[in-house]
Amino acid sequence: MDNPPQGGRPLDSEELAFLRELSIFAGLHEDVLARIAAAAEHVDIPDDRVLFSEGTSANLMAVVTSGTLEVRKRSNNGVESCIATLGAGDVVGEMALFDIQPRSADVWARGPTSLVLVRHGVLADLYRDDPESYILLILNIARELSLRLRRFDEAMTNIMGHIRAATGVVYSPILRARVPAASADGSDAAEASDGAASDAPEGSKPADSSRSGTT
Repeated sequence: MDNPPQGGRPLDSEELAFLRELSIFAGLHEDVLARIAAAAEHVDIPDDRVLFSEGTSANLMAVVTSGTLEVRKRSNNGVESCIATLGAGDVVGEMALFDIQPRSADVWARGPTSLVLVRHGVLADLYRDDPESYILLILNIARELSLRLRRFDEAMTNIMGHIRAATGVVYSPILRARVPAASADGSDAAEASDGAASDAPEGSKPADSSRSGTT
């Protein structure tokens, strides 16, 4: 379960005005936003303090009002990397509203950071009492997640391009194999593709890249 800092305080008028300008709350009636803000709390966390831990159950999302958060994740060989940096106006922890899954990464403060915490129970109450406003909020969050995925796609494309330029090797997520860069007639890539296909389990089908859902 999330274990945010204790001793939070109610939001003041400036923080309410700050929330009003964020895209995830766009279109909500003033009374709805006031209701969410009344149940939210302001917390300050020190440098290098963990906010969320990968694998723990989720019960809140956080809006950064000042400072910086780092999203960190370990690869399957144990190497930790910062996969995202979040600043004022960014939201973290909202994915759990959709998939009801444990935290997918660690989130740490990089320097003193101030947050507004909104617990999922507050949004569950909104769903029960005002479904229309709840749906609007979820659509706003989904739009933000979609934009984040598009940026991730662009970043991954650049990274894979640099890897190919430096090594001549292409990693294909579809074939789940390292594929040599194609020669002028495309024969190398074709042979690698045939080889990867022959290694696939009997009866399996190749993935359809047109259904990746990330664009």
